[in-house]
Amino acid sequence: MELRQLKYFMEVARVEHMTQASENLHVAQSAVSRQIIKLEEELGVALFERVGRNMRLTNVGKDFLAQAKRAVNELQKAEAIVTEYTNPKIGTVRVGLPNSLATKVLPAVISEFRKNYPDISYQFMEGSNAELTNMLLSGDLDLTFLSPVPTETEFFYTTRFFDEKLKVIVPKSHPLSNELTLTLHDLKNEKFILYPNDFDLFQIVQTSAKKKGITLDIAFQSTDFYTIQGLVGAGLGISILPEMILDGAIFKETISIPLRDKDLRRSVGLITAKKRKLSPSEQLFYEFILAFFKSK
Repeated sequence: MELRQLKYFMEVARVEHMTQASENLHVAQSAVSRQIIKLEEELGVALFERVGRNMRLTNVGKDFLAQAKRAVNELQKAEAIVTEYTNPKIGTVRVGLPNSLATKVLPAVISEFRKNYPDISYQFMEGSNAELTNMLLSGDLDLTFLSPVPTETEFFYTTRFFDEKLKVIVPKSHPLSNELTLTLHDLKNEKFILYPNDFDLFQIVQTSAKKKGITLDIAFQSTDFYTIQGLVGAGLGISILPEMILDGAIFKETISIPLRDKDLRRSVGLITAKKRKLSPSEQLFYEFILAFFKSK
């Protein structure tokens, strides 16, 4: 089994088409087809089903793809580590980031980090807490910011930096827009516009409401902060969002108000894999992050 075969296999699996995969890989279609056949013969199983012109993974092909991704990630990381050991200041940092932290936390950290290490490059991966945790467990990432910070497990270390309050946003024309502070009880008759149910921000608000005997009337749900802001600005409901996002963005149609509920807050930090070492460049970045937030 060769690394080339795995890369060809992964690309065909991704696009589900032999011709498209060969174009993306910049090699002849016959070469890709030949390597896939050799791989299947070596393994003794069919990895793909030919459906017309498309290539669909078999069940065993799906399982093999998951393991192949891990193997290729580790090999690519090994190559990077060898290069970076000679000069870790020119490597690449792969870091995960929840969408809700993208506007303020990472730009501030990167701006300071680049002053010391201007030649390090970055690969940013955004997603929900669950998606980013899965990327870390699969080897697609070795460190990721998360909020809220989960409990440490046998698979990853956790580092907590600070707690962030949540705020309510309402249209400027809303009857509560002139209030200095509010509680969730003040909002119990409102229509809410929130993140989807599987997002941690939704769970924080939902858990707080249940504790207080409040049933949330959810009008809309979206994964996009700007969509939520737009819907609130249009007068279609109110929302509860992290203070950091709201303080970093100006919207003429809405106003944010602090909440007095102590449980309406979230922790911010990062997790790193226990069974894999950070690359030299990532270790530099990790140590810088720790010092950066410790000084705040």
